[in-house]
Amino acid sequence: MSPESRNRRQFSRRSLLRAGSVAAGFAAFGRSGLLIGTAHAAETIINPFTGYSISDGWWDHVNRGSLGGIDYVMGVGTPLPACASGQLRIDWNNGTGGYTATIVMANGMRSQYLHLSGFNGGERYVQQGEIVGYSGGAAGAPGSGSSTGPHLHWHLVTAGGTRVNPLDYVGAGSGGTGGGLPLEDRRLGHLGTAGGWAHMLSNLVLPGNTTYGAFSPGPGQSPRAMANIDGVMMLVYAGSNGWTTMSSGLAMDPGAPLNVLRTPANASAQIFTLEDGRLWHTFDGNGWKKFPSSVTVSGNCTFSMTANGTDLHGLFNDNGRLFHVWADGSGWHKGDTQVDLQPGSDLVAVIQPDGSLQGLSLEFSRVHHIFGANGRWNRIPTTASLPTGTPIAGRAAYGWPQLVANHNGAITHVWGTSSGWMCVPTGQTTNPGRRLSLVPDVASASLVGLTL
Repeated sequence: MSPESRNRRQFSRRSLLRAGSVAAGFAAFGRSGLLIGTAHAAETIINPFTGYSISDGWWDHVNRGSLGGIDYVMGVGTPLPACASGQLRIDWNNGTGGYTATIVMANGMRSQYLHLSGFNGGERYVQQGEIVGYSGGAAGAPGSGSSTGPHLHWHLVTAGGTRVNPLDYVGAGSGGTGGGLPLEDRRLGHLGTAGGWAHMLSNLVLPGNTTYGAFSPGPGQSPRAMANIDGVMMLVYAGSNGWTTMSSGLAMDPGAPLNVLRTPANASAQIFTLEDGRLWHTFDGNGWKKFPSSVTVSGNCTFSMTANGTDLHGLFNDNGRLFHVWADGSGWHKGDTQVDLQPGSDLVAVIQPDGSLQGLSLEFSRVHHIFGANGRWNRIPTTASLPTGTPIAGRAAYGWPQLVANHNGAITHVWGTSSGWMCVPTGQTTNPGRRLSLVPDVASASLVGLTL
C-alpha cells in the first residue's frame, strides 16, 4: 500500500552520547520531612507576588550556575505574605541568601524567601497569607547576602532536598492529604520488565507542564529522555549522582507535545514537536538544528512518530481525522486516510517486525487497532477496554502492537493474541494521570520506559 496514494550546561551530540554511557543507578529520593502543624486539607500553594514583575526567571538563575529561583522586583520593606501555612523558620545568616524566611509545609515542602531586610515576629506556625518578613536586597545592606539590588528571591525545596520552581506548584497541595499532588509525585519514574515488571521513582523532580519522549542511545543502555522543560529542550539522563538534565539551548513552546526517535540515520535523538500549528523536526547535524516541516495541524491534534530504518512515519489524530505523515527525499507529506477518530483521543504508531506501519488508539473507552490492508486504512475496535483519556504509550510486538497504560494509577499492559486482546494490570502502581513513554525498540526487547 503506497503512502496515501542543576547544572544546566548545554549539550552536543558528543555530550549526549557521553551521558548515555554513564551507568544509571536509581537514587533514593531522601527523607520525607516532618509533618509540622496542621494544614487545611484543601489548602493549595498560592503566589502572593502576582502583582510584581519578574526580573530574573527560573532558568535565568540556572544558566548562571544557581540552583534556581524567581526574582521579583520590589522595594525594600515590602511585606511578604506566606504562600502556604506552615512552620516559619528564621535564618539570620543563610550565606549568599542573607536573611531567609523558610516555611515548612505539612507535606515536607519548604518555601524560602531570600535577601530579606527583616522578619515579622519570631519562629512560629503561620497561616497562608500571614506576613512573615520584609523584602530587602539593597547592595551591602544587612540581610542582603550577595544581592546587588532590591528584590525578593523565591524558590521551593522538596521534602527530599531538591530546589524547584515555585510557579510550577502554585495550586498544588501544601497539606499532608488532599489539595493536589505532593511534590514528590512529580519525580521522573523508570519503568522496566527485565526480571518482571518494576516501576521506581528517581531523584529528579520536573515541572508539571513537562512533555517528553524516552529513547536509548544504544542496546542495553539505560533510558533517557528529551524533554520540553519550561520551554527549553533538555536531555534527561541518569548520571553517577542520580538523574539530571542538560540543556540544548533550543527554545520550544512551553507544554508543546513531543515525540522522540533514534534512527540509524542519526545516533542521537530526533525530536518532533507540534508548535504554532506545525510539525517541527529537531536533530543534531553538526550542532542541534530545529526546522519547521510543511505539515500543518489544527489546535486539536495528537500524534505519534516512528521509523522504519531511516524512513520517518507518523499517525496524527487531527481534530478527529486520522492522517499518515511521512518524510521522503521530496520532503514531508500528510495523507488523509479517510478514517475518523474521536477528536482529541490519544494514539500510538509503531513499525511492526514485518515492516508495516500500525497503530493503537484509545477512543470511546476502547482500544482500537489501526492498520493498512487491501489498499485502505482500517480502524478496528479491540476487546481491550480503558477509560478515554488514560495515558498510553506503545511499542512494536510480534503479531500485534502493544501498549502500556496508566489506568487510574494501575500500570496496565495491553497486547493482542490469536485468541483476542489482553488488558492485564502489571501489579505496579503510580499516580493517576502520570504520563508514560516507552523506548522505541525491536519486538523481542524488554519493555523499558519512563513515567512522569
